[in-house]
Amino acid sequence: MSKVLFLFFSISLFAFDPTKYWWINDTIYLKKDYPAIYKIFYNNKIYILKFRWTLYKNRGLVMLYNYETHPFQNILYKNYQLNGYKIYIAKQNKVNDPYLMIYFKNFKNKIAQFNILIYNPKKNIRIKLNEPRYRKIEWVKKLKPLYQGQFNGEVPYKEVKDE
Repeated sequence: MSKVLFLFFSISLFAFDPTKYWWINDTIYLKKDYPAIYKIFYNNKIYILKFRWTLYKNRGLVMLYNYETHPFQNILYKNYQLNGYKIYIAKQNKVNDPYLMIYFKNFKNKIAQFNILIYNPKKNIRIKLNEPRYRKIEWVKKLKPLYQGQFNGEVPYKEVKDE
C-alpha cells in the first residue's frame, strides 16, 4: 500500500505546475528598513501592502507589514512552514478568495530575498511595486544603508507608470 501511495505522490508532484496555480510570482530584494509597497488592484478597489524587515538575528528575520491600515509583525525563518505568511486580499469568505503569500527565501550580504505569490483563479488582479528596481539585486546592493535614526515612519508611496 505504501508503494502505491509513494508512486501516486511522486507522479502528482510532476503533474503540478506552479505557474498555473500562482497568478503572480514576483521576486524582490530588500535591505534593512527599505519599504516595499504594493498596490493591488482587485474588483475596482486598490489594496495597499507595505512591508519591510528591520532585524536579522539567529537566522530569524523580523518583518513589519501593514495591510489595509492594519499593522502586523512576524519573524520569518528559511525553514519550511516558518518562512512565510498568507494574507487574504479581499476577505470575502468565499471558497476561491484570492490571497497572497510572502516568502522569505534567502539572506546574504545584508540583503533579504522575498517571493510574493498571488493565488487568483479568476486572473483579474494587477499589482504595482513602488520601486520596480527592487527586483534587481545589483541595484539593491548599491543602496545606502538606512539606520533607525534616519527612518521617519513610512516612506511615501512613489507612483509608478503602468507597465
